Formats: sequence, C-alpha cells, structure tokens
Amino acid sequence: RLPLLLQVVLALTCMSFQCIVAIDPAYAQNFTIFHVNELAFPPIPINMDTGNLHGDMYFDMRSIVVPIECAKDPTSHDCDNPEVVGQNLTVNKLIVEFDTRWGTYGRCNVCVNHTDHHGDNNCTNGEYVCNCANYGEGVLKCNASVGLENVSQHFSRNECRPYMQPWECWRGFIAGKTGGLWFSTTDEGYNKTWRVVEVIKRVQKTCSDNSIYSIVESHGQDCFGACGARNTSSPCWVNCFINTVGGKNLSNPAGGLPLSLLEQAWLAPFNSNDPSQNGC
Repeated sequence: RLPLLLQVVLALTCMSFQCIVAIDPAYAQNFTIFHVNELAFPPIPINMDTGNLHGDMYFDMRSIVVPIECAKDPTSHDCDNPEVVGQNLTVNKLIVEFDTRWGTYGRCNVCVNHTDHHGDNNCTNGEYVCNCANYGEGVLKCNASVGLENVSQHFSRNECRPYMQPWECWRGFIAGKTGGLWFSTTDEGYNKTWRVVEVIKRVQKTCSDNSIYSIVESHGQDCFGACGARNTSSPCWVNCFINTVGGKNLSNPAGGLPLSLLEQAWLAPFNSNDPSQNGC
C-alpha cells in the first residue's frame, strides 16, 4: 500500500495533468469520429459533440438549409452557431477509445451571448458547455460517461407535416438516409471514459465543402447549371442539393445519391492531399 503522503501527491498530480485511467477492456472500443470546430479550438473534443462518419454527414447536410432558415428566422440556433457559421472552420478526423457504458447525450455548444440555446443562459462566451438536461428543462451538468445519440431514432421523419418548415422536413428526411451516431465527451471523462488514440487529420472546412459540393453537383448538372455560379446561400442551389442528394421522393431513404457515394465524398478530403482527387 502506498504511503498516505504519496497517495495525496499522486492524486493532486492526476487532478492537474489528467492522468490516463485504463478503460475496462470489456467495454473499451475504438471509434473513428469526426467533428467540426473553429481553428481556434483544438481537435481533441473536450466538452464537444462528435459523430461517426454517418453522424457527421448528417450534421453537415442538415446545415445546408441554414441560409433559407436564417433568412426566415434569424433567431434560430444555427444562425449564430460557431460550428455552423463560424470563421476558419475545420473538420477533424480522429480515432478515440470509448467506454461503451453509455451515458446521457450532452448537447455541447459554444456559448454565444451567454446562452447555449439549450437552457444554459448564464454561460461564459466563447467556451464550450455541455448540457445533459432534457430539452426545455434547464441545466444539468453532464457526468464523465460518454453520451450517445442515435441520429435515426432521434431525428428521422418520413413525412412533412403541414405545420413544419421546409428545413425541418429536410432534416428529418436526411436523418433517415444517413443514420449515424453522435457522441458527447466531457472534461470529466477525458482520459477516464474516453481517450484520443490518434488525430488522423484536420482539414479546412472550405476545402472539405468544395470536395463534397463538386461531387454532388456533378450528379445534378442540369439543376445546378440553371442556378449559375455556385452560391450556397441561394435557394436555387440549396434546393438542387436537396433534390440531388435526396431524390424526388425525400421520404424514400434509398432515393437520390447512393449512401456509398456520399461516404466517398465525405472521406475524400481525408484520404488524399491532392485536390484533383478531392483531397485536402
């Protein structure tokens, strides 16, 4: 048994330097994850939300409609969400080890104007904060567990109801096409319930977007051609993207572009540095 003084020193050292605690091998599993954040923040997702390939595809494609949404309702969360409209956005690809004894998914966001848009109205501007309370029920601090959200189960809809805005319909339909998982990882769990195995690559989101948009546009040339030069804020361009990716019947997840092609488009920026190969 270690002497008491040494125990205290080791405990204080771990508190200061985030000692790595081995995850029980029975529950440890490696995941390849992706997430978007501003260049000013590190790629290691402390107090951030991330996704597997399909989860990240959903996050990115759900944001395609933001120009239309924000023109209609500038108070919508994504209109000032730094992970959607921020400066110098990056896309990060990492391998992480998770303790798969999942906890409550935390909505982790950058605080803007002292709110996280999910119930915490007293946060510090420019900091990531995580909220594990049910939506509309105030603030509940997330614990060390890795949070898990199933995109299909939480967001997917196969119909557009009369009271829904067009962007709400798109987000419901595209969730059914991509599926995917979202994860939340807190500072309390860092190097305890989750750890970074490798930061594979960090790319500028403008480069990643250009790769993805070029591939989608190549499969919808007639529609995009009628819109003129690429303008991702144009309703014409946005509608062409939706119709090309989702097909004429958005409620059919198999319509539009095959999921395998979208996977290739999302991975291309990470698989190469060659722009001619859609690499970044």
